[in-house]
Amino acid sequence: MNNTPYHYLSLVYNHLMRSIDYSDWTDYIIDIYYDYNETPNNVLELASGNCLMGKLIFKKFSNIILTDNSLSMLQNNSVQLPKVCCSMTSLPFKNKYDLIFSTFDSINYLTEKESLEHLFLEVKNILSENGIFTFDASLEKNSIINLKRLNRKGKFNGIKYKQKSEYDKLEKIHYNFFELTLESGQKIKEIHKQRIYDFEEYFEVIYNCGLIVRDCYEAFTFVDANNECERVQFIVQHKE
Repeated sequence: MNNTPYHYLSLVYNHLMRSIDYSDWTDYIIDIYYDYNETPNNVLELASGNCLMGKLIFKKFSNIILTDNSLSMLQNNSVQLPKVCCSMTSLPFKNKYDLIFSTFDSINYLTEKESLEHLFLEVKNILSENGIFTFDASLEKNSIINLKRLNRKGKFNGIKYKQKSEYDKLEKIHYNFFELTLESGQKIKEIHKQRIYDFEEYFEVIYNCGLIVRDCYEAFTFVDANNECERVQFIVQHKE
């Protein structure tokens, strides 16, 4: 049985991500913002997933809305903050946001360049005059180096899981195949696809959508990024 990505995976997602240091990652996003502005009036998170990052950001920046394309991910957590189920490429907001952010290489789930363009056009419409949009992206080196690490299996809350990771270098698509066996014995399969864009493509698309890259760092640092990085952090603003 095939299902929408994250519908069932949301039941074991926190277990799969248990090694992530959400606190340090949150501090990094906050430090990035303070390089540009003072405390934001409005904050919007795209692809919030289990909402743990948003929960930590809320402790510093209280006026926040969390969004995700997966209703299951938004529902299968105890975070009590405003949540909206929507796609990154179609944002149903009219307010302006001083900080818009996305983490965990969620941008790579937009597998068509047209979708990437839609995202940046949507962000442009709701980003405040001096606001920033910051996101991380996974580059090809990350897919190659960490491929074997993502082949794993285990059990959590009575659910058995297997994950197989493959990277199609020709098509530049990174696949994650999940097989879940529920307590009832029912088997569920989910296929997750991410496009690994070239480093330079982001700059081109962002600029063509009326925005500009103010800085781009090797992820979790403030060192200038290049196409040899595994993961990069973009900071985007309106053109002057």
